Amino acid sequence: MTAVVLGIDLGGTGSRFVAVEPTSGAVLARRTAPTPHTGGPGTVRAFLREHLGAVGQGLRPVAVGVGASGPIDPHGVIRNPDTLPAFTGLPITAMLAALVPGPVVIDNDAVCAALAERATGAAQQSPRSLHITLGTGVGVCLLTGSTPFRLPDGTHPEGGHLAVALPTEPCYCGRTACWEQAASRSTLQRTAARVLGRSGTDERVIADLADLATHGDHLALATFREHGTRIAAGLATLLSLYGPDLVVLGGSAARYLPLFRPGIHSALDALGDWGPEPEIVRTRLDDYGGALGGAHLAATVWKAS
Repeated sequence: MTAVVLGIDLGGTGSRFVAVEPTSGAVLARRTAPTPHTGGPGTVRAFLREHLGAVGQGLRPVAVGVGASGPIDPHGVIRNPDTLPAFTGLPITAMLAALVPGPVVIDNDAVCAALAERATGAAQQSPRSLHITLGTGVGVCLLTGSTPFRLPDGTHPEGGHLAVALPTEPCYCGRTACWEQAASRSTLQRTAARVLGRSGTDERVIADLADLATHGDHLALATFREHGTRIAAGLATLLSLYGPDLVVLGGSAARYLPLFRPGIHSALDALGDWGPEPEIVRTRLDDYGGALGGAHLAATVWKAS
């Protein structure tokens, strides 16, 4: 059977699984499943077993890499009761080691997505790239070459949680005005639902509003432009601190970058020379960047073992 590395992206709404041939990087299988939010270790173990078994069916898994919505502590344990409550505090790597032979590695989902973009996506030629994922929350990773910026203990900073000068819902991080609450796909979904007079749980509202915008609807265009200014509110701070030559937007909302772009650039232009404006592009890896990055980490560890 063909040897593969498995990649997992544990997101607050959905989780993605891939099987990748470690030498060529070819994706042999992929699948998506809703992320469980309740249940104990047995529920999580069964969830992982089911979907890893399905994506690895007929293949020979040799390693697993996981990208997860952080924080993740220095021991590789998820500490995120608000976004990943069912997984928080559990020995995920030990669970996976019991399911799949070979090494298991875990990292922040934004780090995984950034590494995948560097390996095979939009950031291959960038010496210093900033990666923003717009999903259930907001993830951030700075890469210098292929090296993620880390804290002294090796953990990844939660750069999506920045104070912004915008009215937002209070954030679970403790900030009363937080970039994640301003700019996430979840916030855009609630806004689109209000504009269209539909339920905030309707997953089609953003796509439907985007369709109106592409046909020239002024309210729809204004809504996406306004969300672009919200993205810029935190992005401007990160650009001033890190000075990347490239910004890559990923996550499920990145596909709407053409509609966000006028608002982003208008807000950044207003800063003049106080804020650099690097090239801003969308991911080349669709919604599977985090899982592909997990597979990339797994392949790296497996080859070194």
